[in-house]
Amino acid sequence: MTQPPPERWIRWIAERALQGTPPSDLVDGLAAAGVAREEAASWVEGVWSSPIFAAARAVVGEGRALHQVVQLEQALDAGPLTERTTLDEDTLYREHWICHRPMVLRGAASAWPAARWTFALLRDRFAFAPLDVLVRPPRWWLADRRTQRMSFGALVDVILGPPGDGLYADGRTNVLDQAGLAPLRAELGLLPGLAGDGSPRAWVGPGGTVTPTHHDQSTAWQVQLVGRKRVLLASPREGSLAATAEGLYNDVDPRLPSSSGVRWHEVVLEAGDALLVPVGFWHHVEALEPSFSVSFSGFRWPNVFPWYLPGGDGRPTAA
Repeated sequence: MTQPPPERWIRWIAERALQGTPPSDLVDGLAAAGVAREEAASWVEGVWSSPIFAAARAVVGEGRALHQVVQLEQALDAGPLTERTTLDEDTLYREHWICHRPMVLRGAASAWPAARWTFALLRDRFAFAPLDVLVRPPRWWLADRRTQRMSFGALVDVILGPPGDGLYADGRTNVLDQAGLAPLRAELGLLPGLAGDGSPRAWVGPGGTVTPTHHDQSTAWQVQLVGRKRVLLASPREGSLAATAEGLYNDVDPRLPSSSGVRWHEVVLEAGDALLVPVGFWHHVEALEPSFSVSFSGFRWPNVFPWYLPGGDGRPTAA
């Protein structure tokens, strides 16, 4: 009587069968590994006729079909990054929002009161305002969040010191919601598509600060107000990034040769520039200088997609 195959062989058969290996080749492979041919044929037949395997084949087949659609779209896409110096809301909606295309708007914030900010000026105005700063050990995005309470003046001293990535006042520490820094909100402007005040969040840190490759679950304007940042963008169609995601983040560093199989688009944001990052677009952000930037995600169109998480465990999430 033929014994059931060990679990490792069931997995071996299933993986290769789902990749398109015909049953006869699977039998040959098992036989070459020392399994009696009759027993190998029984194992392959058992896996192939399983209702679980039939369901897996259907899912994989659908995935392959969608992958071909993505490849076709990529082949026809001249590239997602557009640069503009002027923009009206209708153009934003027709050519970027519904088309899911990122875009750089040069000089977008050059007329805002915030365009006059410098770190020296901000320290003079808000030196004693307390705020929370994110403490960032290696691979901080996978660890429990840890913050440190300090004055804005002390943070500026860190920012104007040597480049580093250990402390960062980011969107999760609610810089603009701190009572002592409330006047900053009134010095921000608005961009096309935003509703109300646009729900701004600030990102303040030294040169050398890096936010690793990640995607967001809503579209946002990223506005650079002080200093410069380099942003590397990749489409959510890049299947290899979805396959290596951990939640919202990804260990792939686009600055390294190992990421050369992905089509990245680089932009350096100068003070006053804005970048539209559509929901799901991978982006890696590096502060080239001491930096103060603000993101806005409060658009007048539906803009919350909590279910979009290719790096999740595949279980449904609440909308």
